[in-house]
Amino acid sequence: MTSPLLRPAWQRALRRTWLLNIILFIALGALRAYGLFGPVAARMLVLLGFFLMWLLPFIFFTRSGRSAMGLMKTERPLWLLWGALLGLAGSFVVFVVGYWLYGNGPGNWYVSIRDSWSIDATMVQLPRLQLFLIYTIPAILFSPVGEEFFFRGMIHESVREQWGPGTATVVNALAFGAVHALHHGLSWDGAALRFSPVSGGLWILLMMGLSWLFTQCRQRSGSIWPAVLAHALFNLGMNLWIFWTLL
Repeated sequence: MTSPLLRPAWQRALRRTWLLNIILFIALGALRAYGLFGPVAARMLVLLGFFLMWLLPFIFFTRSGRSAMGLMKTERPLWLLWGALLGLAGSFVVFVVGYWLYGNGPGNWYVSIRDSWSIDATMVQLPRLQLFLIYTIPAILFSPVGEEFFFRGMIHESVREQWGPGTATVVNALAFGAVHALHHGLSWDGAALRFSPVSGGLWILLMMGLSWLFTQCRQRSGSIWPAVLAHALFNLGMNLWIFWTLL
């Protein structure tokens, strides 16, 4: 059986949308891993990965496939407000849990994200608001759109098509949590990958919970845009906590 989500050329090549998403997940994960663990000059590859996620539905999905993944005007505009509030609340909960357990130490996932920015001595001299905007504007533009299109859009819809909405919610949460282990939990010491099972495992669970929240925004609104807004406000809140409590 071919997939109505895919363009005809991709249907003939793959026939199963979920197989395409496995391939894309591995490729995008490798790109992000090198961007985070490679030389500082490779950091731009993380942004490139987000931008590629923006494009994927237009490359692989039909118009009806893009509609099925929620690329349409929301049927319930109030969910845009709910998405914003839930995203901010999520950033607060994740901050409180991390700070309560680990303070300003390396077990705190927000500390790991702060350290991944590689802010040098010159940048530290900038006014805090200016530095905040430099790191926050990309965080609320690139990853929310790209990751929602890919995880709550393409992955969710391809699994839902084959196994139903419940399985799709679990799978997109697992994929979202796994890729965010690259931001905290997994680390590269120059010779091997290492994993912090307690703080890393808890961070993955928190990201899976966040994924469930974003999925609810998408499903209850009938559109992916409230999930994008929730994700953007989570990133905004996360950076506010980092810059005004951990930096």
